[in-house]
Amino acid sequence: MTDPIDPPLTLPEAAALYRLKVATLRAEAARGRLAVFRIGRRDYTTANAMQLMIKRCQDADPRHDCISTAPEDRGRSETERASSAQAALKMTIEALKNGSTNTSGRNTDQSHRPAH
Repeated sequence: MTDPIDPPLTLPEAAALYRLKVATLRAEAARGRLAVFRIGRRDYTTANAMQLMIKRCQDADPRHDCISTAPEDRGRSETERASSAQAALKMTIEALKNGSTNTSGRNTDQSHRPAH
């Protein structure tokens, strides 16, 4: 007895069966998750290939992993950090626009130095 053949499905047929868009199937094929083959001018896949693609997508989904944030990550949000960095940058720009302050001591007039 021979193995039953997994009948080919056009990409629009496969997309309709799984409530996906043809573009999604093409993208998954480009990522290497869906086996697609061409007969004539049409691209085809199979129900088995679709099931394998779904399994690969589920296995690759990072939302299934257990994640936790490190203690140093808790606290301010990225928005707050970005706002703080932006405020610091604005202060730096204003300081550069206004020129630097006098850092010399009070009495730097060299005309009053004693001669040697």
